[in-house]
Amino acid sequence: MLTTLIIVLLGLALFTYVALPLVLPRGADPLPPQGDPITIDLEEEKTALFRAIKELDLRDDLPQERRAQLRARYEAKAAKVLRVLDERSSAQPGPSERAAPRRKRAPYGALALLAIAVVVATSLSAFVFPRVGDNSTVTTFFQEDLDAARQLRDLQQVAERTPSAENLLALADGYWQVGNAEGAAETYRRATEEAGASSSLAYRRLGFLTLQSDLNASLGYLERARELDPTDLDTLYALGEIYFSSGDLTAAEEAWQAFSAAPGGAGDPQVGARLQLVGELQPLAAQLATDPNQEALLVYADALWRADERGRAVETYFQVLTEFDPNDPQALGRTGQLLFLSGRNEDAIALMERAAMSEQVGANTLLFLGNAYYSAERFADAIEIWERHLSLVGEEQAGRVPGLIEDARARLGGEDPVEAAPLAEGGPVAEAAATGTGERVFAQNCAGCHGQSGMGASGPRLAGNSRAVNEQNVRNAVSFGRGMMPGFTAVLSSQEIDAVVEFVTERLSASGEVQ
Repeated sequence: MLTTLIIVLLGLALFTYVALPLVLPRGADPLPPQGDPITIDLEEEKTALFRAIKELDLRDDLPQERRAQLRARYEAKAAKVLRVLDERSSAQPGPSERAAPRRKRAPYGALALLAIAVVVATSLSAFVFPRVGDNSTVTTFFQEDLDAARQLRDLQQVAERTPSAENLLALADGYWQVGNAEGAAETYRRATEEAGASSSLAYRRLGFLTLQSDLNASLGYLERARELDPTDLDTLYALGEIYFSSGDLTAAEEAWQAFSAAPGGAGDPQVGARLQLVGELQPLAAQLATDPNQEALLVYADALWRADERGRAVETYFQVLTEFDPNDPQALGRTGQLLFLSGRNEDAIALMERAAMSEQVGANTLLFLGNAYYSAERFADAIEIWERHLSLVGEEQAGRVPGLIEDARARLGGEDPVEAAPLAEGGPVAEAAATGTGERVFAQNCAGCHGQSGMGASGPRLAGNSRAVNEQNVRNAVSFGRGMMPGFTAVLSSQEIDAVVEFVTERLSASGEVQ
């Protein structure tokens, strides 16, 4: 009751504060003069371009040719802006053409809408939850599903009154359902450590929640979950992945074999592929244990790279660079490729440039180096490297590279970008797009950051994520990048982008809760 009274009084005060200037416009502060927003933006762009042109003369960190290219581009853009400004200036009405001011009257419609808004806001007082927690603070949750929020409130109250294992587990499950990872982790710990809950699900979820922050703790939670439920498929798969990432191939193989033997686990293609990879790596690892030479390290790293275990492969390539040959083109090139995909463009360029100095440089390294130059707007360098790539693979296997070269030439000349040419028939990218799926593209390019099942890692969780339903949002992120995520326009074909966008928006985002 008190909460409702306070909100009503605040609503009336707000109504009075907003309504008076509308009823008595002379008592309100005058509005600033309004100008044409498009003209204002154009003026700002003109100023910025002129400033950029002046600053080019002061920059000694760029070659003369590059400064000339930039000046030509800026001057071309400035000319377009000035032309549009002249057109808009001539089209603007003069003082005599402007309408005469009309007599002002009270905006009764706006006042009515404001009154309705106050009434609606007052009725929302029922959505303020009672005081919960040790410090008796009022907590409100703005959830799409109000029923779930009310249920969580009830679970909080019950767990506060009776913090038993059952009540704490129910509350932790509620936090998990609404995506409150911090609340879920804290409450699962209370349930298992303070209340003595023996729940395989609780330990498994604790393992997932601590996977990125504390790998050893995550492993301990998952091993405890396996003790409580030896046939849980999600626990067994996650344990295999952790053992594999830590280099314990024997333990990883045992966990995945247990997965295949558990009810519902036989014939799983992903686990079958992991077991096949472990079988290939184990003899190589045994050879490295006795004789860690450069050739054996490269063979081991290449096997990991072909299996899309790029992070572990680069760890081995780095060992080659630091212990044997700092200029090995394969190790330099593939390390640079991973850095490019991780958003570290300048570091990627530095390594792949060293690889490109060797006659044994791989075609993929040249492709990625061209992509990195393109991302850095070094279009002349991108063209040169892509042409070297074409000389190695041939026109039939060139994929989108000819179209990208054409686009880079247009940008270099200060022209508008052109559409990339269609995929060359029979090319490797076209073949991959025709035979592959969005799931394959995701596994090769996205799973390293978002997790194999979309549960999240260094990147956000996509499985069951309502934001991942928005197709345009996902397509923009995949195509142009976002934050630390690189764009894949120069790496993936349009078919591959379509496939992975469809996989994320229609399968991962709709997969709901991952147990």
